[in-house]
Amino acid sequence: MRLEERLSRLRGELPTLPEQAQTQAPAVDPGPSLAQRLARLRPQSTGEAGTARRERPPGREAVVPAPAADATGPAAVAAGRLPPQAASLDGMLEGIWAAPGVLLVERRIPLAQTHGSVSLGEGLAALAGLAERALGLGQAGDPSGWCLLDTETSGLAGGTGTWVFACGLGRPQGDALVLRQLLLARLDAEPAFLAALGEAMTGCTLLVTYNGKSFDLPLLATRLQLAARTGGHAAAWPQGSGAGPDLKSVPHLDLLHPIRRAFTPVWPDCRLGSAETRLLGLRRQGDLSGAEAPRAWLDWLRRAETAGLAGVLGHNRLDLLALATLPAPIARALADPAQVGADPLAVAGWHRDRGDTHQARRVLEVNRLALSRVGLLELARCRYRDGDWGGVCDLLAPLAESGDADALAALAKLWEHRLGDAARALDLARRLPPGEERERRCRRLEAKLGRGRANT
Repeated sequence: MRLEERLSRLRGELPTLPEQAQTQAPAVDPGPSLAQRLARLRPQSTGEAGTARRERPPGREAVVPAPAADATGPAAVAAGRLPPQAASLDGMLEGIWAAPGVLLVERRIPLAQTHGSVSLGEGLAALAGLAERALGLGQAGDPSGWCLLDTETSGLAGGTGTWVFACGLGRPQGDALVLRQLLLARLDAEPAFLAALGEAMTGCTLLVTYNGKSFDLPLLATRLQLAARTGGHAAAWPQGSGAGPDLKSVPHLDLLHPIRRAFTPVWPDCRLGSAETRLLGLRRQGDLSGAEAPRAWLDWLRRAETAGLAGVLGHNRLDLLALATLPAPIARALADPAQVGADPLAVAGWHRDRGDTHQARRVLEVNRLALSRVGLLELARCRYRDGDWGGVCDLLAPLAESGDADALAALAKLWEHRLGDAARALDLARRLPPGEERERRCRRLEAKLGRGRANT
């Protein structure tokens, strides 16, 4: 490059092309000017309703939305609203398309059918009394209003990144338990999925779950809030879902809570599978594990693989049957812990926390021979509250003889304040371990005895 050309570039001057290049340069269409492009963005005409319309760029065809009436089945597949494999998904899972991308599978299970050692009818019969005691309800209401609920999710972390992709509901209906399972087959169908779920829960007066208070219900509430923000309406069941229940106000019995209270001291864990094995005598064979369920759903979304979805719904059905049958052994555990291997002290505490001190004492009295030291002290407190002074002495005397500090202190208080024998109380106080409590109690009792001798 010559010096003159470099100086011209520095000054911003365009170099002069050779004559041959100028004649051979192809003509370039500069395209529409800036003014023309801006004009396209401005309204050019007005429709009948007064809405501004823009001219469609040349070569671009209008997109006409498909009618919602043909939103399911083969017509939806042909229109591209469902993947081709979805045409057979409903047949494979024995369901129907409740909405585009929302599959509904419904089954009726006779109440005479058993799940493990307990029939569905026996379990649901025990559910009423269990709900009344656990939740403080006057009556559990008509069984047709009960909803057994279990969800399948894309993970266990919770929060906005976790999806509810399947939800099963069990509702008593006559001589059967009707199971309705909803499957989210397409991500953009979540509002329709939630609407169908709200409709299926219409009239719910009692909700029954396993760990639902900590996981299922908070996650459903999160999905409802996200759907509300997307749809621009209140954070509730999506519009058109009917009378979905208020998840915050409907009575909710979480079966994990009484099981955890009664069996934590004696079981290594309180997972639903452990409860089934120990209380129902059932060990699932060939069941899909919890970690495999999200993978099966993702395989469907990514590669349209349908094989794992049947296992997901099968696993969900077994969970619902467990919810229907576990109330029977739970009720037995709360009435007689020894019958099912529950911890008597823990069960007594469950009753006491609900204000039923009579039942708490009865559980401890029946299992007195199996109580630990802590259990015997709790039973002594129950007898003390009921004014059974002789019963307290009979229970704590063996512990006091072995030098138990708590038993000695309790008996010293009883003899001093209830039985009026300061000398006996002082003898017990002197047997307490050395420390401030023994010195304080002995000084007070010695002073009381000294005043009594002076008055005589």
